[in-house]
Amino acid sequence: MRSIPHPVRFPGLVLACLLACVMGCGMSDMDAPFIHGGRTDGACTVDQDCADPSLFFCNTALSRCEPACRTDLDCSVERRGELNAIAACESLSLGCRCDASRCVPALCSQDSECHGDTVCRSGACVTPAPGDTAGACHVVPERVVAPVGTPLRFEGWVTTPEGTPLVLPEGFTWSAVSPRVKGGGFGSGATFTLESAGEEEEAVEARAGPAACRARVTALPPHTAEGALRVVVTDALTGSPVEGAAVVMADVLGSVMARDSTDAQGVAVIAARSDSTVSVFHPDFGYLTVANYDVNGSRDLRLPLRRNPVERVGGVRVGFTRAVPAGSGGALSLGLTGLSVPGLLSDAAPSQVQGPDQAVDLTLGGATRQFQVPTNVWVNGLGALAPDAVDVPGIAGVCDSGLKDAVDPDAAMRVGGCGTRTAWALTAQVPSGELPAGMMDPRTDPLLLLARALPPSGRFFSSVERDVQFALRSPNPGGPESPAPLTTLDFQQVPLAFPFVVRVPPLPRFRGGYLERALVVGSVSAPGRGTVPLGLGAAVNANPVDPNTDTQPGLTSPGLVRVRMAPAHHGLEGRAYRMTAVASSGAFGGEEPVGRATSAVMSALGGPLFDPEGWAPVTLGDAFLAIPEGAHYNPDTSLWHGLLPREWRMDASVPGATLVRATFTNAAGRRWTVWVDGRRAVTGVRLPVPPAGLEDRTFQGDTEGSRASLSVEALAVATPEGQALNLSALAESGGLAPDPLMETVRAVSTLDYGRPLVTWLEPGEGATIARGATVRVRVDGFQVGADTSHGDEGGVLLAVRGGGLGCDGVLVRGDVASRSGEVALPLPAACSGPEVTLVVSLVDGLGLPLRPAVSVARTVRVP
Repeated sequence: MRSIPHPVRFPGLVLACLLACVMGCGMSDMDAPFIHGGRTDGACTVDQDCADPSLFFCNTALSRCEPACRTDLDCSVERRGELNAIAACESLSLGCRCDASRCVPALCSQDSECHGDTVCRSGACVTPAPGDTAGACHVVPERVVAPVGTPLRFEGWVTTPEGTPLVLPEGFTWSAVSPRVKGGGFGSGATFTLESAGEEEEAVEARAGPAACRARVTALPPHTAEGALRVVVTDALTGSPVEGAAVVMADVLGSVMARDSTDAQGVAVIAARSDSTVSVFHPDFGYLTVANYDVNGSRDLRLPLRRNPVERVGGVRVGFTRAVPAGSGGALSLGLTGLSVPGLLSDAAPSQVQGPDQAVDLTLGGATRQFQVPTNVWVNGLGALAPDAVDVPGIAGVCDSGLKDAVDPDAAMRVGGCGTRTAWALTAQVPSGELPAGMMDPRTDPLLLLARALPPSGRFFSSVERDVQFALRSPNPGGPESPAPLTTLDFQQVPLAFPFVVRVPPLPRFRGGYLERALVVGSVSAPGRGTVPLGLGAAVNANPVDPNTDTQPGLTSPGLVRVRMAPAHHGLEGRAYRMTAVASSGAFGGEEPVGRATSAVMSALGGPLFDPEGWAPVTLGDAFLAIPEGAHYNPDTSLWHGLLPREWRMDASVPGATLVRATFTNAAGRRWTVWVDGRRAVTGVRLPVPPAGLEDRTFQGDTEGSRASLSVEALAVATPEGQALNLSALAESGGLAPDPLMETVRAVSTLDYGRPLVTWLEPGEGATIARGATVRVRVDGFQVGADTSHGDEGGVLLAVRGGGLGCDGVLVRGDVASRSGEVALPLPAACSGPEVTLVVSLVDGLGLPLRPAVSVARTVRVP
């Protein structure tokens, strides 16, 4: 057996490659609908051997005739006649459609596509469930703290007495059950207004048949204190007030002017100053800063905090039913699973979205290729044995008494000990003989395989379990762990039956080129649960490398991307569809760029379309934002390159961005998020020193005093009518919370700056090397180069110590790095010695060490 020792290490590459593998070819004979009557499945070698080549084709893999089509009409009895009619198509209320030259059952995506009194449920037109089948319901959000006069939107979920998700066509009957609240109506949601102040109480009721559920509301009195700012701090994922948070008002110099702690209602009141920066600190949550708040507004802020992401771990284990065995001929099966993510994906830590990597070896045609696959990817076949279930991490939120072993759900929610999300999976299986060529070649771009394989795929499915509760616990490294609850998904629940085409906007530039790949994701937004993926498409920008994605087979121009998507199903019907196009830097299978850059455009989608030829491409409403390059932070206590102490600033604003968000993440995964208006990013903000006893998360938290990792996002945020929203308006309305923010973001671009870091590649510690040898280091979070006009930040300085006259005091500087950040430095030819110390440091354009200093040392023998 020939082994290819090139493991695939990047999660995005893994997923793209595996998806390309499972989507390599069209449907097999098992996928084809049954043919009614006649000997139309006779043996063949070419299409002409079939009874009617216009209605059949020869499946050369099986040497038999199978029904074919060019249009939807070719799948109907009117075109095929009684003898060649497809029984399955004639028995379906929506008939069949022609998809990739095959007649496949037609699916609906919304109620308007069904006739009479039927409704669309899981892609089929069916009789709606009566209201008396409702057994329980849940209101989202279930807890709110807001001032009098605030309009509040509530949504609801309903289940049968057995806990099965239910969607009633009439929705809920909404009513106010407290005189402090006014509003009501009918449907999936309703809007209420807080009329008078009062303590927390049940104030809003949703009723569906015999099921009723309520939301609790705390109505704060109007804020009228002159010269004062009121800040309401809540848990972003439960709505509960956060008590004991330190709220700090700082001036333009970063000096603390006022401070207060939140009470049991999450409220703090501090003195207001013009153009002040408001920061909230709590050890259990991410820090939050609103820069340059305009005190001419309401002076009443509602700020949500996200819990520290890595201090609670847990989720569910996902297994599959109807997972088809690999069979004697061999096949590859894949189940990509996850739990819905609330808000923007960047709000979650990577460990909350996917599990740690594990090695999976796939063998095909005598070649073996290793993939580093996240633990939430289920793989079976080609030498890989299917696990009973895979671990899927979850994000904290709300829960109820339905959670197993939940003694006190309210207590669990207060400490981030539980959550309710939607479990999802994209699954497929393909025989080994139909896998795409090149999948085992490490030089092959898997995303290109996916882009080419997607159009004819008829074997990709979406699976959903809408309401999944789970517990979260404190990490216990090396200790015993309680097993996560098992969630079972149908491997072939609903097919991705809607092929259509999306027109991707021109790709943004990044460091002298253009972003190199694009992924298009179709999803549904589940209130209180998060985003649930239902389909995808992919494209590359390789030939030529220009502002557009490459022209895909069968399409007429660049910038068009084929997408496949399932309808909302199994309890998600009626919720808003969403289309997101994400462009990213770096080529799959190549070197990793120094800083990962992405730009995404989000747009509402009326529903998935059946348009395989792309006659009416879906157009996204906005352009990609430029990458937010040129951000700098000075963690030092003195002036540095024009930056004042503790000042964050950008060299230039991002056109079209209304907000900028800078996020510092330390070694423990704890964050400090800084929000700045897009127009004020170039003037910057000086961060206050956290209150005594709280860590400064702009630093890594190590003994060397290293700076924390930094990522910067530019966001275009607007109302549904297209009116831009500034930071003050969002902070006053509670619009920084996950669901409201997700509804208003039109586009977002991100650059992961990381933190300045230099790592030895070769030689190893204590190694023997030749005189004049070249040593290599890797630089991350720092752009090596001498051209500051393109964002270069400085170089790498090698200082040689020991070894005598030819070594001591020798300095070698490197200003050239590869795309992966590797820098080669030659040793002086005259240097030798039994113990030569090599110290590599990062320096600025003037050759001065960074502050805090970044350096590593290595001792070698030079004979």
